Amino acid sequence: RDFVKPGLFIFLVSVLYLGTAEAATSDPMTSWLSAASSKRPNVLFLVADDFRPKLFSYGDSNMVTPNIDSLAANSLKFEEAFVQVALCSPSRTSFLTGRRPETTRVFDLETYFRTVAGNFTTLPQHFKNNGYYSQNVGKIFHPGTASGKHNDYPYSWSSHPYLGEEDYPPRGELRSKTVQAVNVSEVGRLIDTTTADFAVQYLRNHAANHAQEPFFLAVGFHKPHMPWIFPQEYLDLYPLSNIHLAEHLDRPHGIPGNVWSSSGELFAYGDIK
Repeated sequence: RDFVKPGLFIFLVSVLYLGTAEAATSDPMTSWLSAASSKRPNVLFLVADDFRPKLFSYGDSNMVTPNIDSLAANSLKFEEAFVQVALCSPSRTSFLTGRRPETTRVFDLETYFRTVAGNFTTLPQHFKNNGYYSQNVGKIFHPGTASGKHNDYPYSWSSHPYLGEEDYPPRGELRSKTVQAVNVSEVGRLIDTTTADFAVQYLRNHAANHAQEPFFLAVGFHKPHMPWIFPQEYLDLYPLSNIHLAEHLDRPHGIPGNVWSSSGELFAYGDIK
């Protein structure tokens, strides 16, 4: 979603073995291929919205990201995966179908690829068609008309997607402020918290009751998409003295006009002039 160096829409795939023990090797990919050749592994697919590679594991020493760094240390990490369109639905449609935006014909937040381009098989749909239980938790497809008003259910998912719940911000106040550090005990649930809680409960239930059925579990977090609402205890981890402007401040030379975002959403917030 961003062409600032390097412009990445990051997603991670983690393979889980519930109820079994697998031999580990020094090479995570070799271990994965060895295990996958003998059985159908469970797949946990993690997506973060508007997520540039601002992580300690990608060389940013200011970032405090121990959990995702731990995952990266035992994963195959891509460093040259660039976004194609600086907008949510075109990017998601592209990596979920494995096709360029020129093929999906999706360049906005309204167009549904199945209507204008073709009945392409998506990544979760491929797993579903091959005996996996495919479950959507949180934001995977762009919601609304861009995913057929049903988040591509039932094509991609075995059951209705769970999109998360939130108590804050209240309806009507979503665009009041861009940055809000909140006391969660006072304001209530944040959407990414309920998304994570649902995913954890899904994994526990699967391990207890459906361990023999492989799953493809896609978990999509809304942050760091605007507005930037987060538990206030994280504010101390990032003092303003450590925050710097992006290295690249201008539009990249030579990119097509239809893949550049004017950041119109940013200026829709009441505290941005």
